[in-house]
Amino acid sequence: CTGSGDGTARLWDIVTGKEIRRFDGHTSYVWSVAWSDDGKRLASGSEDCTTRLWDATTGKQLCQLISFRDGTWAVVDPAGRFDAANGGDVEGLHWVFDSQPIALKQLKERYYDPGLLSKYMGLNKEPLRDVKPFKEVDLFPAVEATAPAQGTSMLSLKLTNQGGGIGKVQVFVNGRELVADARGDKIKPESDEATLTVNLSGASVIPGEKNQVRIVTWNREGYLSGRGYDLVWEAPGQKVEQPIELYAIVAGVSTYASDALKLRFASKDAEDIAKALSTGAGRLFGAEKVHVHLLCDSDKSGALPPTRENPEKAFAVLRKSKPTDVLVVYLAGHGIALPDQGQEVYCYLTKEARTTDRGAFLDPALRRQYSVTSAELTEWLKQAPALKQVLILDTCAAGAAAGKLIEHRDVSADQIRAIDRLRDRTGFHVLMGCASDRVSYEASQFSQGLLTYSLLQAMRGAKLRQGEYVDVSMLFQYAADEVPQLARHVGGVQKPMIMAPRGSSFDIGQLKEEDRKLIASALAEPLLVRPVLLNVVVGDDDLGLMPLLRKHLIDASYLSARGKDKRSHGVYVDADEMPGAFKPSGTYTVTGNKVDLRLVLRQDGRTVSSVQIEGTRDRLPDLIARLAAAIEEQLKTK
Repeated sequence: CTGSGDGTARLWDIVTGKEIRRFDGHTSYVWSVAWSDDGKRLASGSEDCTTRLWDATTGKQLCQLISFRDGTWAVVDPAGRFDAANGGDVEGLHWVFDSQPIALKQLKERYYDPGLLSKYMGLNKEPLRDVKPFKEVDLFPAVEATAPAQGTSMLSLKLTNQGGGIGKVQVFVNGRELVADARGDKIKPESDEATLTVNLSGASVIPGEKNQVRIVTWNREGYLSGRGYDLVWEAPGQKVEQPIELYAIVAGVSTYASDALKLRFASKDAEDIAKALSTGAGRLFGAEKVHVHLLCDSDKSGALPPTRENPEKAFAVLRKSKPTDVLVVYLAGHGIALPDQGQEVYCYLTKEARTTDRGAFLDPALRRQYSVTSAELTEWLKQAPALKQVLILDTCAAGAAAGKLIEHRDVSADQIRAIDRLRDRTGFHVLMGCASDRVSYEASQFSQGLLTYSLLQAMRGAKLRQGEYVDVSMLFQYAADEVPQLARHVGGVQKPMIMAPRGSSFDIGQLKEEDRKLIASALAEPLLVRPVLLNVVVGDDDLGLMPLLRKHLIDASYLSARGKDKRSHGVYVDADEMPGAFKPSGTYTVTGNKVDLRLVLRQDGRTVSSVQIEGTRDRLPDLIARLAAAIEEQLKTK
């Protein structure tokens, strides 16, 4: 296969020299071509600043990747689907239709498909989003707005149909959605023009100061919106200087009604984040100005169980906040996304949940009983006046893995779209622990989720503004850079996703040297893989010692993760082999009731220690306990 100066890549028969297929689509020189390992796809790189992916059999263009100098990127396909940096918000990137620029982010409702490139590469098994090909555009209505007169709060709007009808009209104040649809019942979608007024008095505003108002109009079908009409409104009232306070909701669920959903570190991660927030915010704002509400499985003083009713109670406290305050929400555990009238609804599962099956949660009654939905989160957050808001999301959608090094906290494309919609309606700075293969990892080696581990490392001094301030943008970027490196060490690929209002950041804490020492620091611990124990006489494990020891090591790992006093000096990984891990192996003989066992600890193919252990076949649990204790003793010296 060759690249050509005419913008094509060409496939040749090397025997006859005849052209087999032409890949036509670039607008300038094609400088490079590469095959996928399976030979089904071809990639071409061009001077037109795009990389294009082709079906090698048909010559059909699958998608194209566009990279920019500032590190942002976008992937688009011929049907209009797209994925892009910052949750689809890449400044300056537009489709153009009848001289009307349409930013990619305006097409989110119908065409945003996170993980698009990995789907076409065959690395992501989720199906492509079902879309109508983007060939004809039903434009959104044009809008003219008049700010409220001085001392009043009534906003005046005039809408003009541009061919796509008059759909919902959103009104945002200071980045927060005030009205989801200002049309009411009187305005018909097919109207040529419409006028309406919106009362801004219920918005979170700073009295006596300039507040930002944005109006976003949608076409009748609800998939295409305008870029937004912006104006400034000086809210009535006197400017009042009040101290800033921090409110935080920190939730982590590790133990569910079903053991099949069990996670190792979600609850512990929540405790560590709550401690770090309390410490940093206490230094910056004053301890009496910090209100951290912890919901987790532990018996930590002041913590609430992460049941269905307690999150709503905790969020109700946020109504006491002021527009100048800071709000942080951290969620760890299981999450799923469900289809709902063409959109995705995100569900954060509470302690009562027994399944992550999407089909079961299509039942509204079950959702109300076992989860908190993105719709509920949106409404609760809109009721909180605090304008500086942060959401850190490290949730999963599929099975807990008893005893594995890596617990998959799946973040599907549906979840990303659902959370992105929540971000767009509430003004959140969002950090999601998702990955190129759509999973967020819990790493037993660090006794923490990788996302939380990186955040705490940043707060311990790895990434603080001026060496002591916890800046949201710097914190998020450190996690985005560091987690992929950590994931490599545990055999995973992970890239957190940042969704944030462009050009805005703020501090959520201050940490001096003595404060940083109070923040949890997870150290990498020795890893253990599956044991191999055989009776030398019969050539088999006829006493069943291997499954018994395996279960013991799994249980010890979970006890350690939950912060109990008794903890292991090694972390068990339910795998046969792993680089750098220690593998317990041994042989035993049985004479009557007596069991003699020689235990060997091996690492990367070499023996590092051995020990003799005795027990009896009528008291195998005691023998297993001695085996585990011997392994732990040997690991203490490693």
